[in-house]
Amino acid sequence: MKYQETNGIPICPFCEKPTIRSGGSGKTTLVKFAPIYDKKGKNTNPDRNITTIDWNCHKCGKTYQTIGNSIDGFDYK
Repeated sequence: MKYQETNGIPICPFCEKPTIRSGGSGKTTLVKFAPIYDKKGKNTNPDRNITTIDWNCHKCGKTYQTIGNSIDGFDYK
């Protein structure tokens, strides 16, 4: 299933629609991405640490994970 969100929360990949879900616990890699700014002030070295988040669907009872970051996007693991 292609990664989809409702209001910033990933939908259940098993139900494939918005459901009641909980989660938010996870882990993030800890690599230093020191900002480097070009002449126009754009950060050319954005934070690309990878975050893995655990979710639980209250409809089907299954758990799922998302992985990614705000620069490259997220996907289901």
